[in-house]
Amino acid sequence: MLPHLILIADSATAENIINSVVSPLMTTLSIVGGLVCVLIIIYAGFQYITSSGDPIKLLNSKKIIKECIVGIVLIFAAAIITTILKHAYGTQPNITTQQLPSLSAVKPQSTSLGLVGVLIDAITGVLQDVIQSIGKPFISALNFFTSGTPLLASNSSVFSLWLITVTVADALFVLVLGLLGFHVMSASAFGLDDLDIKHLLPQIILTFLCINSSIFFIDTVITLSNGMINAVKAGFDYSNVWTVLNNITDKAGSLGLASLLIMIIFLVLTFILLVYYVGRLVTLYLGAVLAPILILLWLLPSFKDFVSNTTKTYLSTIFVLFIHVIILMLASSIFAGLSASTNSSPDTIMSLVVGMSTLIALIKTQGVLTQLNYASIGPKSIRKLSSQFVRGLSGATISYNEG
Repeated sequence: MLPHLILIADSATAENIINSVVSPLMTTLSIVGGLVCVLIIIYAGFQYITSSGDPIKLLNSKKIIKECIVGIVLIFAAAIITTILKHAYGTQPNITTQQLPSLSAVKPQSTSLGLVGVLIDAITGVLQDVIQSIGKPFISALNFFTSGTPLLASNSSVFSLWLITVTVADALFVLVLGLLGFHVMSASAFGLDDLDIKHLLPQIILTFLCINSSIFFIDTVITLSNGMINAVKAGFDYSNVWTVLNNITDKAGSLGLASLLIMIIFLVLTFILLVYYVGRLVTLYLGAVLAPILILLWLLPSFKDFVSNTTKTYLSTIFVLFIHVIILMLASSIFAGLSASTNSSPDTIMSLVVGMSTLIALIKTQGVLTQLNYASIGPKSIRKLSSQFVRGLSGATISYNEG
């Protein structure tokens, strides 16, 4: 018997917070804000009347009245939104599930096929053994990888390699810093281009700090991602999708050849997703080890865009797991619909179809995030090119006017 998956949003906590904390606070803030607004308007009106035509006092009094009106509007808007949220969380919606059609296999009529029947039975037995032997390990591994991202500093090998890279990056940083000092010292004497020290000095300090704490910063981001995952899981009462799919593999012994072939495709997708998760973990390890060198390259103007795009891709690799958890939760609601449509456990074939669709969505998520990252590069480059063109045109105009 497969477990019924019912996705129910727990709004009790949110309702208690709105009613006990936010609503009284906003009521008090609205009353105090209204009184303060009246006093400020009286003061501004008195200043306006006694200005004796002084334009500075007139302008100041108008500014006070304008800002006071804007402020009280924002306070009342917050109070109105609080009232809306109070009623929204207090209303419990009817929970329904989307029902899907049943795809239960139709058993063919039993006929004597002789040698062909023996071959089909043999192939079916082999497929059943393969599915039952590797299905559970694959799905258990996927359950492990989607539970959270391990911290990188806790891995001794990664931390040791990171320390070696930090040493190399610090040595290069000292060399770059010495060359910059020589450049600043000799710029006026040798007619070299001047450096903007006011902007360069904070960048140098930030680079040194980031080089020597990069792995801890990455672990902070990973902790934030894991916290988001745990917060989403705590807000919903749902059973694990991997448990449902694991139970489906247990039923491989009672499936026919056609259903077993579909399940083989499902296991191929689980293998691809498992390879992706291992590759993701290797990517996170590699990024943590090479982070000091990458941060050092940030000092070089020609590498700033490369470092920025690499950082965005790395962050998307960390937070992609949060999106995967959301996809799994949505998939659990579909399994709930399957259970509702049959008033029992969902049929195996339709469950496999839903499972394969979920796996494909998980596999394609990283690619979609990467495409969005690349899509943002175009407008940024165009804006940068436009600003450079405007600055160049302005400089040419100034030179022409001076000439």
